[in-house]
Amino acid sequence: MLTHVSTGTLIIQIIIYLLIIWILLGLLGFTIRRLHDTDHTGWWYWISVIPFGYLFLLYFMVLPTVEKPVRWGSYLFKEKK
Repeated sequence: MLTHVSTGTLIIQIIIYLLIIWILLGLLGFTIRRLHDTDHTGWWYWISVIPFGYLFLLYFMVLPTVEKPVRWGSYLFKEKK
């Protein structure tokens, strides 16, 4: 049974956990932005918590970008004049 953990090991574990949280938050933002590009709400992200729901999320991620104004802010492409 592990009863002694050195301070250096604990600090490294904390740093690694913080980096993992930082990366996961970035991926969450990227996924929601991509869902908005395909004209879906960010709430569709939560379908990934049910079994095989990530397959639906993957399907939404590979859809082409909707080339029209979307409901969540400015459109990525500039209008041609």
